[in-house]
Amino acid sequence: MAVAPLPPETGRRRTVPRRTGTEVFGLSLPPAKLTVRSELPGLRETVAALVSPLFEVTGSPFPGAPRLALVPRDDRALPDPERLRTAPQLLLHPEGPRFAVLAHSPDRIVLVRDGEPDCEPLIITAVPGAQEVTVQVPGAGLPSARAVVRLLGALLGGRLTGRGAVFLHGSAVASGGASVMMLGPKHRGKSSLAFLAVTLCGADFVSDDTVVAWAEHSAAPPVLRGWPKRVGIGTALLAGHPARDAFLRARLRRHRPESRDASPDAVWSADPGERKRLFADLDEFTALTGAKVATGTRPAGIVVPRADRDRRGWRIERVTDVTDVAGVLGEAVLGGPDLRHFTDHLGLLPRPRFEPDVRAAVLGTLHALPCVRVEYGPDANADFTRFWGEVTAALALPGGSR
Repeated sequence: MAVAPLPPETGRRRTVPRRTGTEVFGLSLPPAKLTVRSELPGLRETVAALVSPLFEVTGSPFPGAPRLALVPRDDRALPDPERLRTAPQLLLHPEGPRFAVLAHSPDRIVLVRDGEPDCEPLIITAVPGAQEVTVQVPGAGLPSARAVVRLLGALLGGRLTGRGAVFLHGSAVASGGASVMMLGPKHRGKSSLAFLAVTLCGADFVSDDTVVAWAEHSAAPPVLRGWPKRVGIGTALLAGHPARDAFLRARLRRHRPESRDASPDAVWSADPGERKRLFADLDEFTALTGAKVATGTRPAGIVVPRADRDRRGWRIERVTDVTDVAGVLGEAVLGGPDLRHFTDHLGLLPRPRFEPDVRAAVLGTLHALPCVRVEYGPDANADFTRFWGEVTAALALPGGSR
């Protein structure tokens, strides 16, 4: 699915036509759907910029879908810090979010969602089983919109995880509707390969960090979709890259211009303590690179990368041991605290019927995918088209150059 490039001037200073009054729209990550009613002018546009097209935003509600009401928050409604500190809390991960539980009974749930430095606190109210959630939002700015997007994601994701969808930590790109996943431990080069495959080889962008696999029923082929999150780009990848100047000039929401460094001698490293990265929201990334975003792709292969700055050239090895493939997938499948942004832990919406046969079938398909291990160093950047062609050829994918 193509995304029309936006002007490169994205971020805080971008002016967006604002609507007034209540806006009702649909939000979906098929098959999960929500109907959203917002009383905050402009919030719909900001949310859509952060999630579209990975979440589909429609101009009309979905009949019968759970409903989410976004209403202005009176600052006086936010409990004082002592009340929040002493309330029961759900904190699944040190990086947040935190849910302070002000009420949780068969008749009423009241929560405060906070604990993430780039997000405003939200007050959330729901009646168990009623399929409706009300969220008090302090405004339509980016910190509020990010909090709303993450809550929307948890509610949509909960509709999927509840039915057996599989969430994985990894990057993915696609060509001709067939997607390749980059899986493996953190800081091994997954995002780097995805960025270069998209911007230098014409692949479609699927995801930088998280993918979800789902099937309509156990006999249906699984569909792979990305999740809307910021795109991290190692600055060393921009040395000599055609989009380098565009990234340095752009008004990125997460960076001041003077804070960016993409010098030609930037350190090429997988060590998080040494490398520097830029972060762009998806609309910024597509605007600056002209990348297309693919939704609803067919998983076709797995790449397990290992970036090594001391290595010359690259080595590609087909993984034939099913136990090794199972180990790669086992490490990539998200669960427990890692699902904090992808599921409804507190039961704000009724849980859908779990479909274990669907989950088993999806995992079975993923286990049967062709898989390659790739060790590479800085040389791969300089000759990436050939490198990526050899990777896709090793997976026996059509159009090996992509």
